[in-house]
Amino acid sequence: MIIAIVSGRKLQTLVGFLTLVMLSAVVGVQIGFTKGDSMKREDFQVSVNGRRVEFTLSPISKDETRFVPLKPFAEQLGLKVEYPQGTEMVVLCGGIESELCVPLQFQDGKEGAVNIDGVTYVQPVHLARTFGFEIYEASANTLEIIHPTRLAPEFTLPDLEGNPRHLKEFRGKKTFLYVWGSW
Repeated sequence: MIIAIVSGRKLQTLVGFLTLVMLSAVVGVQIGFTKGDSMKREDFQVSVNGRRVEFTLSPISKDETRFVPLKPFAEQLGLKVEYPQGTEMVVLCGGIESELCVPLQFQDGKEGAVNIDGVTYVQPVHLARTFGFEIYEASANTLEIIHPTRLAPEFTLPDLEGNPRHLKEFRGKKTFLYVWGSW
């Protein structure tokens, strides 16, 4: 066993350094993201009400979960973004029917936000559902988000065989409705 005698100033520096290393490891584990941690840039497209969201930074994915930069996405959804001082979260306010404010913790990559190199990323599906938008995966790399007031009202009609068909069954697909009257 080796015992080293360290001066007070060196001990303070050593303890500070070890605390910083441990804190970095804990924060990295909580957030689940580090620079080299199987995170990849992705050609992922998001549109809101038929308008493509333009990202200055590329969306990313980790473990098949997609994240997009928060600011341009929130702007397209009509949400206000606030960063409360002294907290590890972002608060989004807005919504379809009333003013809803939702805090997202940075440590919660599943349903929250992640902060990577000073940029806040969010899961577009989770955020859009939280604020009442409809989500359709048009393809493997394309996500369409639609404000509910832009959707046709739900109705059911029989098909040629007499089976009831719901309009909802055709969402995300090109659909031709032939309406006629005999009056």
